[in-house]
Amino acid sequence: MTDQLTSALQAPPPATHPGIRADSRLTPELVREYESTGAWRPTPLRSLLSIAAAEHPGRVAAIDRTSGVPNSRRFTYAELDEQAHRYACGLHALGVRAGDFVAVMLPNQADFAALIFAINELGAVYSGIPVAYGEREIQVILRRTGARVVVVAKAFGSNNPLRLVQGLRAGLPSLQHVVVAGSSTGEETTALESLLDAPEVELPEVDARGLCHVGFTSGTTGEPKGVLNTHQTLQAVLENWVAHMGRDALAEPLVNLVASPVGHHTGFLWGVLLTTYLRGTAVYLDRWVPEQATRVIREEEITTMFSAPTFLQDLVLTGIGQDDGCSLRTVVLAGAPVPRTLPTVAGTMFDCYVCPAWGMTELGIGISCAPHLPAATQATDGVPVPGTEVSIVGADGEEVPNGVIGALGIRGAGLFLGYLDLPEATAEAIDGNGWFATGDTARRTEEGYVLLEGRTKDIVIRGGENIPVTVVESLLFQHPDIVEASVIGLPDARLGERACAVVVPSGVAAPTLEEVCGYLLGQGLSKHFLPERLEVVDELPKTPSGKIRKVELRGRYAGS
Repeated sequence: MTDQLTSALQAPPPATHPGIRADSRLTPELVREYESTGAWRPTPLRSLLSIAAAEHPGRVAAIDRTSGVPNSRRFTYAELDEQAHRYACGLHALGVRAGDFVAVMLPNQADFAALIFAINELGAVYSGIPVAYGEREIQVILRRTGARVVVVAKAFGSNNPLRLVQGLRAGLPSLQHVVVAGSSTGEETTALESLLDAPEVELPEVDARGLCHVGFTSGTTGEPKGVLNTHQTLQAVLENWVAHMGRDALAEPLVNLVASPVGHHTGFLWGVLLTTYLRGTAVYLDRWVPEQATRVIREEEITTMFSAPTFLQDLVLTGIGQDDGCSLRTVVLAGAPVPRTLPTVAGTMFDCYVCPAWGMTELGIGISCAPHLPAATQATDGVPVPGTEVSIVGADGEEVPNGVIGALGIRGAGLFLGYLDLPEATAEAIDGNGWFATGDTARRTEEGYVLLEGRTKDIVIRGGENIPVTVVESLLFQHPDIVEASVIGLPDARLGERACAVVVPSGVAAPTLEEVCGYLLGQGLSKHFLPERLEVVDELPKTPSGKIRKVELRGRYAGS
């Protein structure tokens, strides 16, 4: 152990610890516990890249695979490290200092990763904006953070981030610079490439205890909230999950397909940071097109990907599973309910390990399967990862017995600090004992494995009886004529709610409600849990990270 680390662990945290603020869960005692036990380390995130560059300067760190561009861009660790430092000097020249917010709204690409580490190097605070977001979400993030600088793409498909930001600028007095990827479009913008020409400057040492990231919840219900993280909380999540999985489960070197938006927590944490932590290669896919993804998997010999289940379901339909020697070794499914048969079906097809896991913006992954656990765990969401505690409680706040559904609570060193400038929301979500109310329901098996049962707000209560939404959705997924399914509750004057199944058919002929119910009964589902309405759609509305927007479905069908 270095003298620096020994000193950091022995010194009591001052009351002015940067993480102790009105909107934070931290206390001096909790900080002391995390630091004295080694759960938190005194190293900033920027060191992940600098260490990787020192150890493997010539290894490929990042590959850009952009739609419509025949050639890929490749960066070694030495090149990415230098790019990040040049961007840090450029942002410094724009006036960015420690504690300032910088927002980035770019497609998945190596420049995005370099900017994240550049912001870290300054001690500033990074906030991502998925490039497909619209005016409402952009305005919330820039307003709530008070971002000093925003880096945007000119256009992305039918979306025009630059135009959207420019339209909002008059109402954002803190926003001083709009940096545009590509050539500048006028006096009021700065070209991203010009940051690389800024003069060299000596930057101050970064405090790893300080705020470094504010990620925003996906906003499937209500206005998105800013989730506070320090260098220490994020590194705790990374280290604990890798320890849980075991490095042998992650190919050496790791070749990670980053298909989830880097502007979202999944692409940021499990794309940019994890790949760098493991000295692997991140392959940045700018948009999810299943056929393009299969081509990239083959050509770049992808070993790993983190995604919502919908991405893996898409791959199952492409036929890549028929390849001899498919390169995939590990696929991690987190951020949305996992159809219970998908891990086995896809794992057999691709000859790889499919890992169900529970995670959210507030704590990257806190529950996970792992290759060393019995195969039966893949029909669950796994067990708590090291450093994370899980509680499942009833309405009285007491732990429920195994097999009983309750509210999922979680705590640990990787848990976020609180919600940006919303101390009341922080206090409501995190109790005095440090338990975060996730908003999910779950139950434990007799073996101690955790099964997520759905969001508390997504539950369907029909005539006083709770319908197990996740179970019904998993069974619908197994129907041969259904590709995707979501079950929602719709208001009913007599029963309170009735269950409605919204499905995407696999072919031209969609199943009828009678056929669906017959199938579900044949799979052993209780008659009381059958959907009473069926809606057939071409696609389900989703967030950029792949979560189904149930609030939109309820709004669409509640009045019809």
